Amino acid sequence: MLVKDKVAIVTGGGRGLGKAIALTLAREGAKVAIFGRTPETIENTAKEIRAMGREALAIRTDVSRSAEVNQSVPKVLETWGRVDILVNNAADVSGTTAQRDPTQSPFLDWTDEAWAKQIGTTLSGVFYCMRAVIEPMMEQRSGKIINIGSLSGVDGGYFTTPSYTAAKSGVVGMSLLAARWLGKYGITVNVVNPGTVQTEGAVFDPSQLETISRMVPFRRGGVATDFMCLPQDIANVVLFLASDLADYITGLKLNVVGGRYMG
Repeated sequence: MLVKDKVAIVTGGGRGLGKAIALTLAREGAKVAIFGRTPETIENTAKEIRAMGREALAIRTDVSRSAEVNQSVPKVLETWGRVDILVNNAADVSGTTAQRDPTQSPFLDWTDEAWAKQIGTTLSGVFYCMRAVIEPMMEQRSGKIINIGSLSGVDGGYFTTPSYTAAKSGVVGMSLLAARWLGKYGITVNVVNPGTVQTEGAVFDPSQLETISRMVPFRRGGVATDFMCLPQDIANVVLFLASDLADYITGLKLNVVGGRYMG
């Protein structure tokens, strides 16, 4: 088992990408705390983990609120005594994919409130969670922080919003700073940038799928959306970065995009 008896926090772990990451870490032996805003979904993930014979906590947390993060992380420490792995997955995807008209400028109709809300979860939430776990990780002189970015933060994106792209770009820059500063404490910080992920809640306009399809060289074969990233693709990469196999890897920006962006 790659992360046997490690203690992990996964934000946004109630569904989609976060759920896949939480379940994968648990299958490989981790004790997992799931942070999320919806009690029912995070508890469902925790139940699936417990059914494997692993330990799990479901902790209702809005990561855009620093006070809630500062209350939730100590609960993990009180239960298991340490935090070995932090996966910052929670993000606000409002206005991305088919939720907006791709022919209209994303700048003209994006309100101050929408900007603040998306930045709050997608960027500030990453900072709040990192800040909350860094001290205990420094004390134990070990830790793995994996931040989920986005290809939008690398190439600007196509069907996205100004605040989402800015937030994901900020996640990359903040992660690199943290990697430089925390390395001397045995803590690694890396970023995983997914491409277009096929989750149960994702909705895409056919024209969007056609555009994305033309940019992705990799094909699995067998289905019309065989060019899309699956949650398990990201979970597998997170598992590797969270394990001892990646002890000497830090400051990495890993694009899991099927070749859509190379470089």
